Amino acid sequence: MNILWNLDKRCQEILKRLMYAGGYLKIQDLADEMQISRRSVYYDITKINEWLEDQDIDPLVQERGKGIFVSSDQSRRIQEALSDQGSDNYHVFTPEERSRIEICAIIIRSHPLYIENFMEVCQVSRNTVINDLKNVIRFLENYNLELTYDIKSGYRIAGDTIKKRAIFFMLFPSLWEYYDRQVVLAENEQRIREILVKLKEIESELHAEYVSGVLPTLAVFMSAIDKRSDELTFSDMDEEEIVETREYQLVSQYFPDLENGEKIYVTLHLLGSRLQTIPVNVMKEQDETYEISKNLVHEFERLTCIFFDQEEELVDAINAHLKTSLYRYRYGIQLGNPMLNSIKTEYEELYEITKKSCEYLEKKLGCLISDAEVAYITLHFGAFLTTNQTQKRNLRILIICPNGIGTGNMLRNEVASLVPQATEIVNLPLSQYEEDHDFDVVISTVVLPKEKKLIVVHPILTDQDRVTILRNCMYTEPQANLQIQEIVRLATSYIPSSKLNEFEKDLQDYYSSIQIRTVPHRNFGQNLVYYLKPSHIQICRDACDWEEALRLSCKPLLMEDSITQEYVEAIVEDQKNRGLMMFLADGLVLAHAAIEKGVKQLDVALCTFKHPVTFLNGKQARIIIVLCAEDQTKHIRILNDVLNIFSKKKSIEQLTALDSSEDIQGYIRSHTQENEGEFAIKRLQIA
Repeated sequence: MNILWNLDKRCQEILKRLMYAGGYLKIQDLADEMQISRRSVYYDITKINEWLEDQDIDPLVQERGKGIFVSSDQSRRIQEALSDQGSDNYHVFTPEERSRIEICAIIIRSHPLYIENFMEVCQVSRNTVINDLKNVIRFLENYNLELTYDIKSGYRIAGDTIKKRAIFFMLFPSLWEYYDRQVVLAENEQRIREILVKLKEIESELHAEYVSGVLPTLAVFMSAIDKRSDELTFSDMDEEEIVETREYQLVSQYFPDLENGEKIYVTLHLLGSRLQTIPVNVMKEQDETYEISKNLVHEFERLTCIFFDQEEELVDAINAHLKTSLYRYRYGIQLGNPMLNSIKTEYEELYEITKKSCEYLEKKLGCLISDAEVAYITLHFGAFLTTNQTQKRNLRILIICPNGIGTGNMLRNEVASLVPQATEIVNLPLSQYEEDHDFDVVISTVVLPKEKKLIVVHPILTDQDRVTILRNCMYTEPQANLQIQEIVRLATSYIPSSKLNEFEKDLQDYYSSIQIRTVPHRNFGQNLVYYLKPSHIQICRDACDWEEALRLSCKPLLMEDSITQEYVEAIVEDQKNRGLMMFLADGLVLAHAAIEKGVKQLDVALCTFKHPVTFLNGKQARIIIVLCAEDQTKHIRILNDVLNIFSKKKSIEQLTALDSSEDIQGYIRSHTQENEGEFAIKRLQIA
């Protein structure tokens, strides 16, 4: 047997990362990225080199102090070898992938399924399948579903029809590539392809574009509809509204034999899964969805003390997202979000505040908003958070991201922070990408085989992705290139021609290292206790009115020279105009004003009141926190701490009962550490 078939999934992933690194990649970086030990990396590289030798390709070599570099010639030959040998058909499934395959197979089953069927599909032992099914049982319990078995019917999933279908649409998109490459064989391959062609024709007629993986998933699901006897019910109002849509008309035209309930269900997916390519005039319609979107943005602004410079554009983006999501919310239709764990980890503070903001949505719509949906909305907010820009230079970057407009915008925002010298950063869907372009760099979340300027990254950037972007953009920067070329020209008299290429590569690495001392990272700042030193904490024992209370609370920040008197007056004026906005919780006022009103540096002060302070809206406060933010991101962690601490009603009573600033600081510190411990546990669970 050819050694090729011994390249397991992890080896292939390591090889791919090395090929698209754009420079040297260290063993430790690989280990960190893959979340495995250095020893495991060395072991896998040994296997990779055995395969490379078998293909008559130069082996991977680790250079001391630099790491491993895959040349363009090596990369080309590796791609050719993998393609020629059909390696795409070989795959070692992870336990999670196996569980997903098993669940999806059971949901769309056309005949009884037994352990032997799963053994054949996943190429694992009986014991492994038995363990997989234990994981399946635990997973289904989270959705009040049950895995059942009997000798005649095999394995089934019992429970709510909508929930079962929702799980299929949540899990299957990540599996489609294995069906598409025939790593896993579908029972109705021809039927699936026919349905997919029709769905793409509908997509074309609607001038729409759908989230990656949705149409294939819908095709697989529809291929098995006639094998099921599900009963679907929809509210009269929703059914009336849905049958009037262009989507429903096209579904009826292309799939006339479907039952009406199934036509509506397919239509719901088409309405709820399209990317935000809704015409601008539709997005800006002053309908209920637009108002909900605007109020959601205002709720986020209220919680974060942020006023978006491009608020109207953000409302339009949220509106476009919600227009395609409301039906899904109502009927439990899941898109799934393969980036959920990455977003929760990388943008932890922003995600948590977005989740808090989405409580407004839940109350308004009367349904729960899933973590996956919160993550998508997080990307929209994150994409509109501004960062300081430095002097721009002539560098044009194209971003290709098929994961949706929210992900694309977030990626663009990150790249803008990483490469402030860029004069233009354009975000395009995969369908609009053309090989003939004049961009200096192409950053993509998918492989573009013929693209010569390609940087392949994750939808949510890893540290290694950031280094790779910086390195490549540094190479392409005209000023750096000119300097390198001039040095190489001067060196031709002193260095043999056979060594010039290596010398130039070392120069490029050196120039990159100047820029990459520390990898820029999304910075949400220090925690609350960092700023709340005892001198920033006051206890007011006398009765006072709301204006006196606000001015008193601002004093520590004035003394620290963090704000000017103008900022104090702006807070007082804001209270007169929109007092309710300042109440973050019952008994708690978060006082702030716009950055340009006199902020010198990020800072926080807190004042407790023994006598409740009555504000103009009639509400009373026992604690006033004054925040002065210097930009739109660095105070996010502070706000997260405030929300976490004061989400418990007893916190206000406990804090106002304390009689020294040191005790109050101690209380804040202990509860902040408690919250950080909870986040650490979440991160471990995610990992």
